[in-house]
Amino acid sequence: DKMKVTVRCYARFRDAFGEEQVVDLPQGATIRDAVIILAKASPDSDLLVDDMQNIRSYVMIMHQDERISPMDAGSVTLEDGDLIILFPPVSGG
Repeated sequence: DKMKVTVRCYARFRDAFGEEQVVDLPQGATIRDAVIILAKASPDSDLLVDDMQNIRSYVMIMHQDERISPMDAGSVTLEDGDLIILFPPVSGG
């Protein structure tokens, strides 16, 4: 069974990965799975994940109005129709 999850990106991430992408995932997939799929579809995947396919520590993740730490993203399972929001680090200038 597949489920569809929407990933919405802001600021620099939006330029790299598009404003909104719908990702097809297997049941039981995690936020980390979704972010990796999104990253792999772009030449700028380095912005989101490192060489070990771990989400970079500076990425801000929102899921169901909760802030999720990148370290925890692999343990948060998704439901069909969920929305994940990704923000780059807030930088001045």
